[in-house]
Amino acid sequence: MRYGTPLGNDNLRKRSAALVLSSARRKLGLKRVLQRAAVAGAIAFGIMSGPEMRAQSAATSKFEVISVKPDTKCGEGGGRDGGAGGGGRSWSPGRLSLECRTVMSLVRMAYVQFANGKRRPPGSEVPIEGGPAWVNSVRYDIDAKAGGAPGLEMMSGPMMQALLEEKFHLKIRRYTRTVPVYELTVAKGGPKLQVAQAGKCVTSDPGPPEPGKPWTPPCGAFNEPSPNGGLYTYGQTMAGLCRQFSGSLRRDVIDETGIAGAFDIHLELSFDDMSPGDGDAPTDPGAAVISADPFAAISAAVQKVGLKLVPAKGPGDVLVIDRLERPTEN
Repeated sequence: MRYGTPLGNDNLRKRSAALVLSSARRKLGLKRVLQRAAVAGAIAFGIMSGPEMRAQSAATSKFEVISVKPDTKCGEGGGRDGGAGGGGRSWSPGRLSLECRTVMSLVRMAYVQFANGKRRPPGSEVPIEGGPAWVNSVRYDIDAKAGGAPGLEMMSGPMMQALLEEKFHLKIRRYTRTVPVYELTVAKGGPKLQVAQAGKCVTSDPGPPEPGKPWTPPCGAFNEPSPNGGLYTYGQTMAGLCRQFSGSLRRDVIDETGIAGAFDIHLELSFDDMSPGDGDAPTDPGAAVISADPFAAISAAVQKVGLKLVPAKGPGDVLVIDRLERPTEN
């Protein structure tokens, strides 16, 4: 049996597809009304309140001892000894040490990745605008100690926000505006999806496989099979599929299929196809797709399971740096 293809004979396949598509269309009508109202409200809120809003620090505690020093020993790629990346990190409860970090990377870590003291799930990017030119070039080493024993997520998020506001005099605001997005819709001919089979995946983290026992993957994750090629994802919802694609495409993917339930899906993709590479995603939905953008590969893959990826516009958060100063050495 080939996974990712419908089960049964032609008549069963046609009836199943018709039922899924009929249900999707009914749900999509109401969903679109609600979504459009929400979008209009979000955009109006962004226009009226965004420029005046300042992204508030959620910090309930601050680092008690902070050392911030420029680092002139970073390699061109950002790592020590010429290595690439954003430098090293070490931490223990109540202490965080970072090396070779640009202020932009610190802002992204504090206000996007760990904004509320929890790690942001993989998905869309939040654009950060403004700031002086050195925000992306000058690198710093930071060593910070707290009075208690907060964990990595709290220190990287709310407590880092307080550090940036204190040491770099950062002022930042968040607002909503219309941004490029993608919509996942049902393609002509209807969906070709296999309903998820029990036991194919687990809802919790399965951890590493035990010796001599088969490994059951987590539901909603992508798994690379060996015999048929491509990627399998078991127990996948349309919303989950959109979240996976958002991370690869660097822009929100909105579920407009109207399809409920979980499915076992085979996509003719590789992990390389899903990687956004070093380039930036197109800022205009109508722009030509660049080689580093995986849109073409993902779009072709979802077409084969009766889905379609469409460039569109929608509301999205934007962070704007209004003020940033170099810290005094300590």
